[in-house]
Amino acid sequence: MSNERTVEVPGIPTTVEEFVALRDGLATTPHGGAAVFVVALVAYSQDEALGRACLTIAVDGSLLSDGDQGYKGKQLSIVDMRNMKERLGGKPYVARSYIQGTSAAEAYALPPAPLTIRIKEQPHDISPERAKVFVHSTAADSPRPIALVPNNRGIWKAREWSSLQVGGRPPVVVVDDDL
Repeated sequence: MSNERTVEVPGIPTTVEEFVALRDGLATTPHGGAAVFVVALVAYSQDEALGRACLTIAVDGSLLSDGDQGYKGKQLSIVDMRNMKERLGGKPYVARSYIQGTSAAEAYALPPAPLTIRIKEQPHDISPERAKVFVHSTAADSPRPIALVPNNRGIWKAREWSSLQVGGRPPVVVVDDDL
């Protein structure tokens, strides 16, 4: 048996402080933690520096390293930062495709706020110590998994998210060839 949930976010934060407030309000459940990670991906696709900070905040602390490319002296590992750049850097639509109401025909433009993220949960994949949920993408035919763990404050953070970096149907490019 599976459950579908939706998480609404008021928009994509434009500051780290806004993102931390969003995280603190939403990431108290696995599906909220997954939605916060999606918001961090979208922030990264819009503003790399802000996005790196948001991703640092949304990821399990055991995966972070010391550095000044994230938040409070921590950052994603060099490998994770490189993967993020390679997989999403030239494809900002991938991150936006996790927001419901986007489409290839509209180049995955974000709809008006609030933004909705649809998440599938399977009860056998959720425990107090770990969770795996599946985020729907408008660029793919099936939802994609993300694994999360709670930190010492009960905030759910991403532990494994590689499937969320995989491309999907690219935006439709209309060529006007009427000369």
